[in-house]
Amino acid sequence: MYTNSAAVFRGDIAGVLEQAKDWETSLIGTRVMPILNVPVRAGQYPAFKLKEGQLLKSEVKVRDPYSTFARGTRAFTQETYGALEYGYEEAVDDVIGYEMSRFFDAEVIAAKLARRKLLLAHELRVAAEIFNTGNFTSTNSGQAYSNANIATFDVGEDVQLAIDRLISKGESTSNLRVVIPYPVWTRVRASTKFQNRLRGAGISSDTILNASAQAAAEVFGVSEVLIGRAAYDSAAEGVAYSSSNVWANTYIWVGSVTEGGSGFFGGGAGYTLSWSEYGPAVGVFTYRDESIKSNIVRASQYTAEKVINTNAGELIATQYS
Repeated sequence: MYTNSAAVFRGDIAGVLEQAKDWETSLIGTRVMPILNVPVRAGQYPAFKLKEGQLLKSEVKVRDPYSTFARGTRAFTQETYGALEYGYEEAVDDVIGYEMSRFFDAEVIAAKLARRKLLLAHELRVAAEIFNTGNFTSTNSGQAYSNANIATFDVGEDVQLAIDRLISKGESTSNLRVVIPYPVWTRVRASTKFQNRLRGAGISSDTILNASAQAAAEVFGVSEVLIGRAAYDSAAEGVAYSSSNVWANTYIWVGSVTEGGSGFFGGGAGYTLSWSEYGPAVGVFTYRDESIKSNIVRASQYTAEKVINTNAGELIATQYS
Protein backbone atom coordinates (compact mmCIF):
# COMPACT_ATOMS: atom_id res chain seq x y z
CA MET A 1 0.00 0.00 0.00
CA TYR A 2 1.09 3.59 -0.65
CA THR A 3 2.83 4.97 2.44
CA ASN A 4 4.25 8.35 3.32
CA SER A 5 5.31 9.63 6.73
CA ALA A 6 3.43 12.83 6.00
CA ALA A 7 0.29 11.13 4.67
CA VAL A 8 -1.75 8.81 6.88
CA PHE A 9 -4.29 6.33 5.55
CA ARG A 10 -7.58 7.10 7.34
CA GLY A 11 -9.51 3.86 7.56
CA ASP A 12 -11.71 5.41 10.27
CA ILE A 13 -12.95 8.12 7.89
CA ALA A 14 -13.30 5.66 5.00
CA GLY A 15 -15.44 3.43 7.23
CA VAL A 16 -17.76 6.29 8.13
CA LEU A 17 -18.15 7.16 4.46
CA GLU A 18 -19.04 3.57 3.54
CA GLN A 19 -21.82 3.61 6.13
CA ALA A 20 -23.16 7.04 5.18
CA LYS A 21 -23.66 6.87 1.42
CA ASP A 22 -26.45 8.95 -0.08
CA TRP A 23 -25.64 10.64 -3.39
CA GLU A 24 -23.27 7.80 -4.20
CA THR A 25 -26.19 5.36 -4.43
CA SER A 26 -27.02 6.88 -7.83
CA LEU A 27 -23.69 5.68 -9.22
CA ILE A 28 -23.58 2.40 -11.14
CA GLY A 29 -19.98 2.34 -12.44
CA THR A 30 -18.80 -0.55 -10.26
CA ARG A 31 -22.01 -2.47 -11.00
CA VAL A 32 -21.20 -2.34 -14.72
CA MET A 33 -17.40 -2.67 -14.51
CA PRO A 34 -16.72 -4.35 -11.14
CA ILE A 35 -13.46 -3.92 -9.24
CA LEU A 36 -10.81 -6.50 -10.16
CA ASN A 37 -7.59 -6.22 -8.15
CA VAL A 38 -4.39 -6.58 -10.16
CA PRO A 39 -0.90 -7.01 -8.66
CA VAL A 40 0.99 -4.59 -10.92
CA ARG A 41 0.31 -1.05 -12.13
CA ALA A 42 0.74 -1.93 -15.80
CA GLY A 43 0.81 -5.38 -17.29
CA GLN A 44 -0.41 -7.96 -19.75
CA TYR A 45 -3.05 -10.65 -19.76
CA PRO A 46 -3.86 -13.35 -22.35
CA ALA A 47 -6.87 -12.73 -24.58
CA PHE A 48 -8.35 -15.45 -26.76
CA LYS A 49 -9.07 -14.26 -30.30
CA LEU A 50 -11.87 -16.39 -31.69
CA LYS A 51 -12.75 -16.38 -35.34
CA GLU A 52 -16.32 -15.48 -36.23
CA GLY A 53 -18.55 -18.39 -35.25
CA GLN A 54 -15.67 -20.60 -34.16
CA LEU A 55 -17.25 -21.38 -30.80
CA LEU A 56 -20.44 -22.53 -32.49
CA LYS A 57 -18.88 -24.56 -35.27
CA SER A 58 -19.66 -28.28 -35.09
CA GLU A 59 -16.28 -29.96 -35.47
CA VAL A 60 -16.82 -33.21 -33.57
CA LYS A 61 -16.63 -36.26 -35.84
CA VAL A 62 -16.80 -40.04 -35.48
CA ARG A 63 -13.38 -41.56 -34.79
CA ASP A 64 -12.55 -44.77 -36.63
CA PRO A 65 -10.18 -47.29 -34.98
CA TYR A 66 -6.51 -46.23 -35.24
CA SER A 67 -7.45 -42.77 -36.44
CA THR A 68 -7.17 -39.46 -34.65
CA PHE A 69 -9.91 -37.39 -33.08
CA ALA A 70 -10.96 -34.10 -34.61
CA ARG A 71 -8.51 -31.53 -33.32
CA GLY A 72 -8.27 -27.77 -33.18
CA THR A 73 -6.25 -25.00 -31.56
CA ARG A 74 -7.09 -21.74 -29.84
CA ALA A 75 -4.83 -18.78 -30.51
CA PHE A 76 -4.43 -16.01 -27.98
CA THR A 77 -2.62 -12.70 -27.86
CA GLN A 78 -1.38 -10.51 -25.04
CA GLU A 79 -3.60 -7.56 -24.19
CA THR A 80 -2.22 -4.76 -22.05
CA TYR A 81 -3.51 -2.35 -19.44
CA GLY A 82 -2.04 0.61 -17.62
CA ALA A 83 -3.58 1.88 -14.40
CA LEU A 84 -3.49 5.62 -13.72
CA GLU A 85 -3.62 7.51 -10.45
CA TYR A 86 -6.65 9.70 -9.82
CA GLY A 87 -7.29 11.85 -6.81
CA TYR A 88 -8.78 14.97 -5.30
CA GLU A 89 -7.98 16.94 -2.14
CA GLU A 90 -9.93 19.15 0.25
CA ALA A 91 -8.25 21.50 2.72
CA VAL A 92 -9.64 21.92 6.24
CA ASP A 93 -8.32 25.09 7.83
CA ASP A 94 -7.74 24.91 11.60
CA VAL A 95 -10.15 27.79 12.17
CA ILE A 96 -12.91 26.07 10.20
CA GLY A 97 -12.22 22.78 11.92
CA TYR A 98 -12.54 24.28 15.40
CA GLU A 99 -15.60 26.36 14.56
CA MET A 100 -17.47 23.50 12.89
CA SER A 101 -16.56 20.87 15.49
CA ARG A 102 -19.71 21.78 17.45
CA PHE A 103 -21.79 20.62 14.49
CA PHE A 104 -19.81 18.02 12.54
CA ASP A 105 -16.35 16.61 11.87
CA ALA A 106 -14.98 18.88 9.16
CA GLU A 107 -12.48 16.25 8.01
CA VAL A 108 -15.23 13.68 7.46
CA ILE A 109 -17.23 16.18 5.39
CA ALA A 110 -14.11 17.09 3.39
CA ALA A 111 -13.40 13.39 2.78
CA LYS A 112 -16.99 12.88 1.67
CA LEU A 113 -16.72 15.68 -0.90
CA ALA A 114 -13.32 14.50 -2.14
CA ARG A 115 -14.55 10.93 -2.43
CA ARG A 116 -17.62 12.11 -4.32
CA LYS A 117 -15.43 13.88 -6.87
CA LEU A 118 -13.37 10.72 -7.30
CA LEU A 119 -16.37 8.44 -7.77
CA LEU A 120 -18.02 10.83 -10.23
CA ALA A 121 -14.85 10.84 -12.33
CA HIS A 122 -14.85 7.03 -12.26
CA GLU A 123 -18.51 6.97 -13.35
CA LEU A 124 -17.67 9.20 -16.32
CA ARG A 125 -14.79 6.93 -17.37
CA VAL A 126 -16.95 3.80 -17.13
CA ALA A 127 -19.75 5.42 -19.13
CA ALA A 128 -17.23 6.42 -21.80
CA GLU A 129 -16.10 2.79 -22.12
CA ILE A 130 -19.57 1.21 -22.03
CA PHE A 131 -21.38 3.67 -24.32
CA ASN A 132 -18.63 3.36 -26.91
CA THR A 133 -19.35 1.99 -30.39
CA GLY A 134 -15.65 1.26 -30.75
CA ASN A 135 -16.02 -1.32 -27.96
CA PHE A 136 -19.51 -2.72 -28.57
CA THR A 137 -21.70 -3.16 -31.64
CA SER A 138 -24.56 -0.67 -31.85
CA THR A 139 -27.94 -1.49 -33.41
CA ASN A 140 -30.81 0.97 -33.80
CA SER A 141 -33.96 0.40 -31.77
CA GLY A 142 -36.97 -0.80 -33.75
CA GLN A 143 -38.49 2.65 -33.43
CA ALA A 144 -37.18 5.91 -32.04
CA TYR A 145 -37.82 6.38 -28.31
CA SER A 146 -39.71 9.62 -28.87
CA ASN A 147 -42.90 10.98 -27.36
CA ALA A 148 -44.54 10.61 -30.77
CA ASN A 149 -43.82 6.85 -30.63
CA ILE A 150 -44.77 6.35 -26.98
CA ALA A 151 -47.51 3.87 -27.94
CA THR A 152 -45.50 1.90 -30.46
CA PHE A 153 -41.81 1.59 -29.53
CA ASP A 154 -41.02 -1.67 -27.76
CA VAL A 155 -37.97 -1.64 -25.48
CA GLY A 156 -38.67 -5.24 -24.45
CA GLU A 157 -38.26 -6.46 -28.02
CA ASP A 158 -35.14 -4.33 -28.52
CA VAL A 159 -33.51 -5.82 -25.40
CA GLN A 160 -34.49 -9.35 -26.42
CA LEU A 161 -33.01 -8.87 -29.88
CA ALA A 162 -29.79 -7.63 -28.26
CA ILE A 163 -29.75 -10.77 -26.09
CA ASP A 164 -30.31 -12.87 -29.21
CA ARG A 165 -27.28 -11.21 -30.81
CA LEU A 166 -25.18 -12.11 -27.76
CA ILE A 167 -26.37 -15.72 -27.99
CA SER A 168 -25.52 -15.83 -31.69
CA LYS A 169 -21.92 -14.90 -30.79
CA GLY A 170 -21.73 -17.76 -28.29
CA GLU A 171 -21.85 -15.51 -25.20
CA SER A 172 -23.39 -16.57 -21.91
CA THR A 173 -26.64 -14.88 -20.91
CA SER A 174 -26.70 -16.15 -17.31
CA ASN A 175 -25.63 -12.87 -15.71
CA LEU A 176 -26.85 -10.08 -17.96
CA ARG A 177 -27.32 -6.50 -16.86
CA VAL A 178 -29.03 -3.69 -18.71
CA VAL A 179 -27.95 -0.05 -18.36
CA ILE A 180 -30.64 2.57 -19.08
CA PRO A 181 -30.09 6.35 -18.78
CA TYR A 182 -32.62 7.94 -16.43
CA PRO A 183 -34.48 10.15 -19.00
CA VAL A 184 -34.82 7.08 -21.27
CA TRP A 185 -36.06 5.05 -18.30
CA THR A 186 -38.71 7.70 -17.57
CA ARG A 187 -39.98 7.47 -21.13
CA VAL A 188 -39.78 3.67 -21.21
CA ARG A 189 -41.97 3.41 -18.10
CA ALA A 190 -44.60 5.56 -19.81
CA SER A 191 -44.59 3.54 -23.04
CA THR A 192 -47.63 1.41 -23.82
CA LYS A 193 -45.84 -1.78 -24.83
CA PHE A 194 -43.58 -1.78 -21.78
CA GLN A 195 -46.61 -1.33 -19.52
CA ASN A 196 -48.30 -4.26 -21.25
CA ARG A 197 -45.20 -6.36 -20.61
CA LEU A 198 -45.28 -5.32 -16.95
CA ARG A 199 -48.87 -6.50 -16.67
CA GLY A 200 -47.81 -9.77 -18.22
CA ALA A 201 -45.19 -10.06 -15.47
CA GLY A 202 -47.91 -9.60 -12.85
CA ILE A 203 -47.25 -5.94 -11.92
CA SER A 204 -50.30 -4.18 -10.52
CA SER A 205 -51.86 -1.47 -12.73
CA ASP A 206 -51.90 0.83 -9.70
CA THR A 207 -48.10 0.87 -9.50
CA ILE A 208 -47.22 0.40 -13.14
CA LEU A 209 -45.96 3.97 -13.71
CA ASN A 210 -43.66 3.61 -10.71
CA ALA A 211 -42.34 0.23 -11.80
CA SER A 212 -38.96 -0.56 -10.26
CA ALA A 213 -35.78 -1.56 -12.01
CA GLN A 214 -36.29 -5.01 -10.47
CA ALA A 215 -39.65 -5.30 -12.25
CA ALA A 216 -37.95 -4.29 -15.49
CA ALA A 217 -35.35 -7.03 -14.97
CA GLU A 218 -38.20 -9.55 -14.76
CA VAL A 219 -39.69 -8.19 -17.97
CA PHE A 220 -36.36 -8.34 -19.81
CA GLY A 221 -35.33 -11.68 -18.34
CA VAL A 222 -31.98 -10.35 -17.04
CA SER A 223 -30.35 -10.41 -13.61
CA GLU A 224 -30.38 -6.65 -13.06
CA VAL A 225 -31.41 -3.35 -14.63
CA LEU A 226 -29.21 -0.39 -13.71
CA ILE A 227 -30.51 3.16 -14.10
CA GLY A 228 -27.86 5.80 -14.81
CA ARG A 229 -29.00 8.80 -12.76
CA ALA A 230 -25.79 10.75 -12.14
CA ALA A 231 -25.33 14.25 -13.54
CA TYR A 232 -22.25 16.46 -13.74
CA ASP A 233 -21.19 20.00 -14.69
CA SER A 234 -20.02 19.80 -18.29
CA ALA A 235 -19.16 23.50 -18.58
CA ALA A 236 -15.57 24.65 -18.88
CA GLU A 237 -13.81 26.12 -15.84
CA GLY A 238 -15.13 29.58 -15.03
CA VAL A 239 -18.27 29.15 -17.15
CA ALA A 240 -21.79 28.99 -15.70
CA TYR A 241 -22.96 25.57 -14.51
CA SER A 242 -24.30 23.31 -17.26
CA SER A 243 -25.91 20.04 -16.16
CA SER A 244 -25.31 16.94 -18.29
CA ASN A 245 -26.13 13.30 -17.77
CA VAL A 246 -23.17 10.98 -17.21
CA TRP A 247 -25.05 8.26 -19.12
CA ALA A 248 -26.18 9.91 -22.36
CA ASN A 249 -29.68 9.26 -23.72
CA THR A 250 -28.12 7.85 -26.88
CA TYR A 251 -27.84 4.19 -25.84
CA ILE A 252 -29.05 1.29 -23.75
CA TRP A 253 -26.37 -1.31 -22.98
CA VAL A 254 -27.07 -5.03 -22.62
CA GLY A 255 -24.14 -7.12 -21.49
CA SER A 256 -22.54 -9.73 -19.29
CA VAL A 257 -21.19 -8.59 -15.91
CA THR A 258 -19.17 -10.83 -13.62
CA GLU A 259 -17.82 -9.76 -10.24
CA GLY A 260 -14.06 -9.23 -10.07
CA GLY A 261 -13.40 -12.33 -7.94
CA SER A 262 -13.80 -14.46 -11.06
CA GLY A 263 -10.73 -12.93 -12.72
CA PHE A 264 -10.13 -11.97 -16.34
CA PHE A 265 -11.89 -15.07 -17.69
CA GLY A 266 -14.99 -14.88 -15.51
CA GLY A 267 -17.10 -13.95 -18.50
CA GLY A 268 -17.70 -10.24 -17.93
CA ALA A 269 -17.48 -7.55 -20.58
CA GLY A 270 -15.16 -5.34 -18.55
CA TYR A 271 -13.63 -4.45 -15.20
CA THR A 272 -12.22 -1.62 -13.17
CA LEU A 273 -8.67 -2.87 -12.72
CA SER A 274 -7.42 -1.63 -9.35
CA TRP A 275 -3.71 -1.78 -8.48
CA SER A 276 -3.90 -3.66 -5.18
CA GLU A 277 -0.34 -2.83 -4.09
CA TYR A 278 -1.27 0.84 -4.08
CA GLY A 279 -4.16 0.34 -1.70
CA PRO A 280 -7.95 0.04 -1.70
CA ALA A 281 -10.04 0.94 -4.74
CA VAL A 282 -10.85 4.24 -3.02
CA GLY A 283 -8.35 5.34 -0.37
CA VAL A 284 -8.68 8.28 2.02
CA PHE A 285 -5.52 9.94 3.38
CA THR A 286 -4.71 13.02 5.45
CA TYR A 287 -1.57 15.12 5.79
CA ARG A 288 -0.61 18.46 7.24
CA ASP A 289 0.09 21.63 5.23
CA GLU A 290 1.42 24.03 7.81
CA SER A 291 1.88 26.82 5.26
CA ILE A 292 -1.90 27.26 5.19
CA LYS A 293 -2.52 25.90 8.71
CA SER A 294 -4.74 23.16 7.31
CA ASN A 295 -5.18 19.43 7.31
CA ILE A 296 -5.43 18.13 3.76
CA VAL A 297 -7.85 15.28 3.08
CA ARG A 298 -7.15 13.28 -0.07
CA ALA A 299 -9.25 10.65 -1.83
CA SER A 300 -7.35 8.67 -4.46
CA GLN A 301 -7.28 5.50 -6.52
CA TYR A 302 -5.06 3.76 -9.07
CA THR A 303 -7.28 2.18 -11.73
CA ALA A 304 -7.78 1.32 -15.37
CA GLU A 305 -11.30 0.88 -16.77
CA LYS A 306 -10.83 -1.93 -19.27
CA VAL A 307 -13.21 -3.69 -21.68
CA ILE A 308 -12.05 -7.32 -21.66
CA ASN A 309 -14.55 -8.89 -24.08
CA THR A 310 -16.20 -6.73 -26.73
CA ASN A 311 -18.47 -9.64 -27.72
CA ALA A 312 -20.05 -9.70 -24.26
CA GLY A 313 -22.05 -6.49 -24.73
CA GLU A 314 -24.49 -4.93 -27.17
CA LEU A 315 -25.60 -1.31 -27.57
CA ILE A 316 -29.14 -0.30 -28.52
CA ALA A 317 -29.18 3.13 -30.17
CA THR A 318 -32.36 4.65 -28.69
CA GLN A 319 -32.81 7.41 -31.31
CA TYR A 320 -34.10 9.39 -28.31
CA SER A 321 -35.64 12.76 -29.08
